[in-house]
Amino acid sequence: MIKYEVYEGIFDMDFADTSATMVDAAERGRLRNIINNLRMYTNNVRTVTEIYTNVLLDSNVSYFLPRISQEDVFMKHFPELFVYNEYGENLFNCQQNSKYHKYSVFHHIVASIENANVTEISIADWQKKVIKWAMFLHDIGKPYVKKVIENGDEITDSFEGHEEKSLELAEIILNRFDFTQNEKDIILTLIKYHDMYLNVEDVTQENLTFLAQELNNDRELFYLLINVKDADAKAKSVEAYNQFKLVKEKLYEFANNYFDQSSRKKLEVNIAQKGQAIKEKEEEKDTKESDDKLTSKDIKEIIDTIITKKTIKVKYQPIVDLKTQSVYAYEALSQITAGKKIRIDKLLEVAKDYNDYDKLQQVLFTNAVEQFENVVNRESNTIMVNIDYDSYVNYVNKPRIYDMMARNKVVIEFKNYDNKDLTDIQETIQSIHLKGGKVAFDNFKLDNLSIEDICYLDIDYIIPDMSFIKDIYKDFEKQKYINSLITYTISKDINLIAVGVEDKRILDTLKLVGVRLVQGYYFGKPLPEINMINEDIFKLLNAEEDQSIM
Repeated sequence: MIKYEVYEGIFDMDFADTSATMVDAAERGRLRNIINNLRMYTNNVRTVTEIYTNVLLDSNVSYFLPRISQEDVFMKHFPELFVYNEYGENLFNCQQNSKYHKYSVFHHIVASIENANVTEISIADWQKKVIKWAMFLHDIGKPYVKKVIENGDEITDSFEGHEEKSLELAEIILNRFDFTQNEKDIILTLIKYHDMYLNVEDVTQENLTFLAQELNNDRELFYLLINVKDADAKAKSVEAYNQFKLVKEKLYEFANNYFDQSSRKKLEVNIAQKGQAIKEKEEEKDTKESDDKLTSKDIKEIIDTIITKKTIKVKYQPIVDLKTQSVYAYEALSQITAGKKIRIDKLLEVAKDYNDYDKLQQVLFTNAVEQFENVVNRESNTIMVNIDYDSYVNYVNKPRIYDMMARNKVVIEFKNYDNKDLTDIQETIQSIHLKGGKVAFDNFKLDNLSIEDICYLDIDYIIPDMSFIKDIYKDFEKQKYINSLITYTISKDINLIAVGVEDKRILDTLKLVGVRLVQGYYFGKPLPEINMINEDIFKLLNAEEDQSIM
């Protein structure tokens, strides 16, 4: 008979050999603060959820979680974990007599939480959150379904059906806390399938295809499930983990071969369509503000002036490294002084009509780098400059560019690089690398090149189209898209730069999905002179961190 009983502080003896006297005083102080905050905010669902999330994410979770679980406030938040089964066990003292397990249930759960996110695949902050909660809840149904099987002198424990019971209890618990519906769905999905296909003989193409379809052919979710399975296996016996390593290899092999770009391209189209109306309105506004009386001949005269007299001003916008909390590079943005307002797209259109497009691109590029050389006060020596791919390839005086690369850290941001021969692009990139330069693909979308193409090319940066950054804080599809790009490129040592960071909401979301390099008005507008902002960046970013409940 399963019933609720008062929890008497049964402490899993697997943890008891960690003496409190050996723990740093600061950790003991943090533990007191956590417990006090749980009591103080016990009815504040959002705050309590954040506190428990921080505990699960903490590198010292094996110290905090067992001790917090002995508090009455924990029992209030997780009463399902304190239910005794017919053997007098609840989650905290439920043993696992099996060759596949070396720990009791609760110790296994804590160990699996510790092991989560230690994987070959890059994991964003929002993914860490759902994985940690999935590991916390994945086996909580075991005490409810436990059966002791006696076979002569051998006694083993069976937990058949624990996945379904854990799923049932986890849904009840998650509804008690502050999770989005999407977060709950992911956590429950990971729990549901965490024990599926753990034997090598079960890892067939047919079975894994079924599993992928059960996950709605979501590649990111499939990789998260591999992470969960890996963390679970590491917390089992050595024999169990050695067996799973063979399974894991097959899971990765399947994922790399099975998933294509079709779903991601569809996602990209949807995102682009969302921003199209806004973009058209902005272009319409820009057109009304421009001088519609300018003829092509007038614009041609402006172009000639630019090329011959270089009536160009260069403005610089910082690119910030969130990890080092400092300026990583500057993007050089050319401003044309023409006496009359003219849209840049109109200018480039007329330049093409008069066969001046390549020359105009080349002048803007070389002028930007040369002016950067004359800037004394700067917090980075890296300059990023945009140029049309064909204009660069057709530039006859490349030694001039090579000299610039020798004197500066130059990143060439290519645009209009799609529909080109990949071998030719790779040769161009290699020639730039040989001269000390680096290469970025600007306005990146999967319509330009596929992920496979990007992995083939030896590029250094991708800069997603700004439409994928705009309003990303309220668009989960955009968050998944950006994180997927990071997942693909990080193993190839390719950096992603998110441009269009206009406010704190966008910045916070980008940090959660794993972006490291950002650019936008939040950190500084393009200015003709470079401001020293490292100290401001540090204060801005750390002001947010100081608000942490833990």
